[in-house]
Amino acid sequence: MGPLDKYILKEDALEATEKGFQLKFQSHWYRALPLSCMDFSLKLNGKEIEKSQLSIKANGNEYSYDQLPELDKEWLYILDRGAIEVNLPLEKGNTYDVEFKYDLHIPYILVGPQATPLLASSLVKKNLVCQ
Repeated sequence: MGPLDKYILKEDALEATEKGFQLKFQSHWYRALPLSCMDFSLKLNGKEIEKSQLSIKANGNEYSYDQLPELDKEWLYILDRGAIEVNLPLEKGNTYDVEFKYDLHIPYILVGPQATPLLASSLVKKNLVCQ
């Protein structure tokens, strides 16, 4: 975790949608990265949400969680927010405990004897009111 983790989820990050809810997030890295370098996990009120239930929205496009590794041409820019979509209804105005793990695999910083991409991992825990 780092000093910019507090900016990953803003106070308006949790929003009810027609299909369920979305969690809007922003990158904590200093430059844009493709979605293929990202990994997510999400808990709501202590309950892990299956990754098969997650879809990711960025730049007006929506992808299933399983598509992330192939999205090397879809970038999330540092001033833009992406969103995790989940088909689980939430009540507007209610407060939810959100635990969002956001991993970035930095492809241009290779570490260790295997020269694997640097892992910049963040875990954000917040109580958010559903908008």
